[in-house]
Amino acid sequence: MKTLRQLFTLAILTAIFVGCNPEIPNDKCYTRESTRPAWYNEHPMAGTEADFSVKTDAVRLHFYGWGLDEDSVITVKFPETTDQYNRAILTYRMGGWNEGPADWDMTTMIMLKNPHTGEFYELVRAFTPYGGYFDINWEKLYYMDITEYLPMLNGEVEFHIYYGGWDATDKKAHTVTLTFDFYEGKKDKETIFYKKIYDSRASSNIGYRSWAYGVSPDSLGSNDIEDIERLGIRNVQLPQEVKSLLMKVSISGHGADRGVFPDRGTTGKGKRANNAAEFDENFYRVILNGKQTYEGYIFYENDSTYKQAGTYKYDRANWGPGLPLKVDWLEIHNLPKDGNLTIDFDLDRFNSKVNDLHGEGVANYIIEVDIFGYNK
Repeated sequence: MKTLRQLFTLAILTAIFVGCNPEIPNDKCYTRESTRPAWYNEHPMAGTEADFSVKTDAVRLHFYGWGLDEDSVITVKFPETTDQYNRAILTYRMGGWNEGPADWDMTTMIMLKNPHTGEFYELVRAFTPYGGYFDINWEKLYYMDITEYLPMLNGEVEFHIYYGGWDATDKKAHTVTLTFDFYEGKKDKETIFYKKIYDSRASSNIGYRSWAYGVSPDSLGSNDIEDIERLGIRNVQLPQEVKSLLMKVSISGHGADRGVFPDRGTTGKGKRANNAAEFDENFYRVILNGKQTYEGYIFYENDSTYKQAGTYKYDRANWGPGLPLKVDWLEIHNLPKDGNLTIDFDLDRFNSKVNDLHGEGVANYIIEVDIFGYNK
């Protein structure tokens, strides 16, 4: 008998989704998962020398504070133009400081400041391991395809680094080192458009980078994660030259909230949360021009994760200690002919048991969604 996870995976692989432009009869606009993985364990261009490469120093990760101005900031010098490159790979190295890594699994985010618009795009989100098992010689390397960001990676570029923990000391701390490799070649298609859709930094209701989930309205108004400030509808006008889109969906769940999903039955997806949102299975729905086109699964199985201290084998909401985030790359085809696209994300309705924006363990999500437009 297939499990819920197996059935969901099968559905994703076989489904063709509902059209997204109601003004065009029988329009077959749909969204599907890309074949691109969230990360590679081996360099996908191994054996090919990079035409441009730059490496940062190791950055010691510690709590910098709440707010954009408190982030750790580094700058990286890239070529003045990246037109000649057709692929970019980021090597993300995890390491330790002085005696080794810090003890806890913490959220770290690398934000790219677009030199052309000043907007912040999340380049990568990763989670530190339970470091008590490792010494100073420990390291882990992961590789991500960041080709879509090439139009932003020219000249001197600023990166903001966020670390969501208080466990670092002078003797033990996590570090991150970034290496950017660019490869020349003919492009099959070009990134000619990009747009930030959801930015959890800009509209957080409980802290700097996250959105509370299921907290009732208070004297300051609604805190609903579906409010326009958070996961509400976004209207995008696509240039005529854009023929297809790639959507990057980055969602991680946190908290240990035993609240209730009032619209769920008592079987299948659980009605009472299993420590939402970190340890609870959930789903998100992508709605384009008023019609659902995709349902994504917010969960990651950690039973095969490498050995470390702590509860590293527990499954979590799209992440595991010592791993990058499970990013979803979604392809959107047959775009509306007038270029008018509305994007909406829905989560199941949830009633928090903590029910306090700043309460211990309140369910919350860190959500970043971007789209990239191609000329083919």
